[in-house]
Amino acid sequence: MERRFEYPDLPVVRRRDDFLALLERNPVVVVRGETGSGKTTQIPKFCLEAGLAEVGKIAVTQPRRIAALTVADRIRQECGDPDLVQCRIRLRTEGPDEAPLRLMTEGVLLQEFRRDPRLRRYSCLMLDEAHERTIDMD
Repeated sequence: MERRFEYPDLPVVRRRDDFLALLERNPVVVVRGETGSGKTTQIPKFCLEAGLAEVGKIAVTQPRRIAALTVADRIRQECGDPDLVQCRIRLRTEGPDEAPLRLMTEGVLLQEFRRDPRLRRYSCLMLDEAHERTIDMD
C-alpha cells in the first residue's frame, strides 16, 4: 500500500531522498542533526512511505514515556490517520495493534527483546535520542 504524506518545511525533509538511498544500501544508518530539524517526526514517515512496514512493523524508541506519547500524537496528527500509529509505554497502550508504526519506550523494547531476541515483528528499528543511552539499552 503506497502512502504519501505532506511534510513541513524542516531540514531533514530536504534530505529525504538521501536518507532513503542510504537506508536501501545499509542495514544501519546514523542520522545526526540539530534539535528541531525533524528527525524524530519525519523519518518514521519516510520509512512508512518507503514500504518498510510491508514486511514488519516500524519501531521507534524514545527514552522517556512522555516523549513517546507526544511524538506518537504528533505523527498521528501529521499523517491524518490515527490508525497508523501505536504507542506503548509501561502499563499503557494507545492505538491499534495493527498499526504499522509503533512508538515505545526503551523499556518496552527490552521486554519485547526478552520474548523475541530477534525482534522478528519489526522490519525497521529507530533508536531515537541515542545520545541519551542507558546501560539497559547498551
